[in-house]
Amino acid sequence: MLQKYNRRKSRRSGRTSFLFPTEADGGHMPEEWNNSEQLYQNVLDALPEGVLYCDTDFIVRKVNKCYASLLGGDVKTILGRPLPDLNPLTRAPLVIKHGRPEMGDLCTLPLFGDNYKFVVNRIPVRDGDGAVTGMVSHILFTDPAELRELTRKIDFLAKKLKSYNRSLKPERSAHYDIESIIGESAPMRAVKGLIRSYAAGSHPVLILGKTGTGKELTAHALHALSSRAAGPFISINCAAIPKELFEAELFGYAPGAFSDARKEGKIGQMELANGGTLFLDEIGDIPLHAQVKLLRVLEEKRITRLGDVSGREVDFRLITATNRDLQDMISQESFREDLYYRINTLTIRLPPLRARTEDILPLARQILSKIGCATADFTDQAVRALEAYSWPGNVRQLFNSLVHATLHQSGGRIDAGDLPAEVTGNVRMPERHSPPQRHHDLAAWLSAQEAGFLTAALQENQGNVTATARQLGISRVTLYAKLKKYGIPQFAADTDAPKP
Repeated sequence: MLQKYNRRKSRRSGRTSFLFPTEADGGHMPEEWNNSEQLYQNVLDALPEGVLYCDTDFIVRKVNKCYASLLGGDVKTILGRPLPDLNPLTRAPLVIKHGRPEMGDLCTLPLFGDNYKFVVNRIPVRDGDGAVTGMVSHILFTDPAELRELTRKIDFLAKKLKSYNRSLKPERSAHYDIESIIGESAPMRAVKGLIRSYAAGSHPVLILGKTGTGKELTAHALHALSSRAAGPFISINCAAIPKELFEAELFGYAPGAFSDARKEGKIGQMELANGGTLFLDEIGDIPLHAQVKLLRVLEEKRITRLGDVSGREVDFRLITATNRDLQDMISQESFREDLYYRINTLTIRLPPLRARTEDILPLARQILSKIGCATADFTDQAVRALEAYSWPGNVRQLFNSLVHATLHQSGGRIDAGDLPAEVTGNVRMPERHSPPQRHHDLAAWLSAQEAGFLTAALQENQGNVTATARQLGISRVTLYAKLKKYGIPQFAADTDAPKP
């Protein structure tokens, strides 16, 4: 049998016996090859893993001690023999025929039977012209006990990783969906329509709205409706991160990047958002130097940790939100114009609560249910107070006001007197459908409402009269006249105040 294989091989190519001379070939070897060939064999024998080479006739032309022992012999007895005789289940014919490697396959060997599995790599060998000249078989984990221990460790780590991901999923996923957005007013129906439309794509979305209008809720809904819903949802309040720590938090850092850095380094929030959505709330508060890096990440889809030299590819959808006038910030050179146009591909403007009065009562009842007072309800006077107030703090202020009311209510229904003083303006509300008894009662009530509205607007704009006038759509002169009329003090200096 051996002579048959050798004769067939010699007819095909005389090179093989020259490249891999063995005692089975007759022991004929150029003298100058003696030392190098022995060194080659010594190197192979030193490997703790099995290595075998066979030619296109499946004759073993090279083998190390480890592989030979797994086949039940030694190097001398294995060399020159057909591999199918040594292992009838060998896949060498398929690998050589198709020229495709097989990596990480589990196999058995005759000497050990089905009780032991070995990991084997089968790699076709090619000549300079690309023709297959044989196959290298590489057996890993030659000790079955070693493989079993590795399998046990892998199973343990897999279970640990699964548990870890399960515990983190609630923290890195959307907590709300579009059904969580309460409101059927025309402005809110328009907002929900935009959410459904924009969720299908992957373009950046900029959410604009005053404090408490539901910007984060909208971001959650966009993620929950998107194709990335199964991925992470990473939310970052840019205003809450100290400027000196912003880059480390957003981009992460390599081990030893700075004096107080963790020795293992830190994964940045952008990396954690890979495959999902990154929500940057209050994006107007990002420091200028970080804006440059953020823009680069958005353009290149790569992130580099602080102190690292190599970048990492990232794939996330960016959603941003702000209650600030970014265009005004651009004119003041506190926000980059190129970043603004990069994040402002799609825009959702959230209406203030005062612009959707019909949603106030459903929102109020939903809030009562949320804080454990689902059975409570409102008197007519309380409803009128809620719907008449301007709500400068929007839904967030409504929430706080109802918490206050539930702590002060005496019966099963919340009355106007249970609401905070700024909501009612300390003015007795007239009955619905009941006109005031005297004209000056209505005038007094309207004046009180206007005064409360102006005061709240000033507070919302931190006492800035110019910004307040722009928000209300009136001139500064008119606003100053009204402030003077109602005796409302200014909360901040305004350089554009009219001169006396």
